[in-house]
Amino acid sequence: MKIAVLLDHWHHAGGGLEQYLKSVLPKLVASEHQVLLVANGATRNTPPGVEAVNLERGRLLPRPWSDYAEAREAVKAARHWHADVVFSPRAISFPGAVWQPMGGSSPHVQAARGRPASLRTRALMRLEDAALQASSIVFVPSPMVAREIAARAPQKAQVLAPLPLLQEPIALSQPHVERDWSDDNPLRVVHCGRDPLRHGAATAVKWFLAIRARKIPAVLDLWSKTKAHAARAIGKSEADLAELGVFLHDWDGRFHAALGQADLLLHPTVYDSFSLVCLEAAAAGVPVATTPQAGVAELLPPQLCVAVAQNLTEVAAASALELLVGAGATSAEKWHKIVHGVRNAFDLDQHVALLASTLEAAAVQQSTR
Repeated sequence: MKIAVLLDHWHHAGGGLEQYLKSVLPKLVASEHQVLLVANGATRNTPPGVEAVNLERGRLLPRPWSDYAEAREAVKAARHWHADVVFSPRAISFPGAVWQPMGGSSPHVQAARGRPASLRTRALMRLEDAALQASSIVFVPSPMVAREIAARAPQKAQVLAPLPLLQEPIALSQPHVERDWSDDNPLRVVHCGRDPLRHGAATAVKWFLAIRARKIPAVLDLWSKTKAHAARAIGKSEADLAELGVFLHDWDGRFHAALGQADLLLHPTVYDSFSLVCLEAAAAGVPVATTPQAGVAELLPPQLCVAVAQNLTEVAAASALELLVGAGATSAEKWHKIVHGVRNAFDLDQHVALLASTLEAAAVQQSTR
């Protein structure tokens, strides 16, 4: 099967989408499918075994006009390559494609942000709606997004395909309720969100301070796009935050390793179509306190995840501590079973097999038209 993967931009250093495709596409190639990556920058750091075509037409145009030009060029490239099926994880419309709303449903994302949409955002929303309407199947990352898509296109076929674990989980840990937290051995809390506004960095600090107010020695390590972005979103300087036990980190890739020392993840996101951060924590045995707007929240076991509204700070702090107590009181055997259940449910090979079967179904639909 010839699978054309259509994007707008391929960031060679690798964001969340690139990390996903770098894991998934080589496995499709290993299953004897031909894969073509079409994107601006596609020939840089292309996944092994994948062919690539660069988009050029929109490069010198301002956005949103460049987005429209790149989308048209991407469609032409897929047709010229005679693709059997198109997989589109971005807002590129192709008749009969399998469309993956990786970032969620744009009207719902915009509503969650609570501010008027810019000219560029409105244009991207129109592109996304065209991609939704043209697709044959929507490959949705979470039940939350499935409901949002169903509200917009009730008759559209969907396949629920939660994102997989992309890295080998760190060694399994289990919180211990009998642990004596002290200034020398504090409760270690983490938060990780590239966009500090959308992923709730300021709220994470509020939840953390509510935990500290219960006389629990604790520190919060917080990862964001940059320290400056995080400090601006939170409204305090890096030095002032350090005085409160909050330590900022640039987006340096060290969060995954930090889970090995973490006791608790706070992720009070405004909107997350899935949230690999929450999944990675749960798969490492680190309890997660998030919001109902994290798509993965309803897929994780209640022993590992609690969802609380952003503005319920005291409830969030109490719920997070209750989660820790419950985890510590669980037998080691049962705890290992719960965590390994998460790892098995979000297995990469299972996800790729589901994607391949979905693409094959879409290709059959195309061939019979």
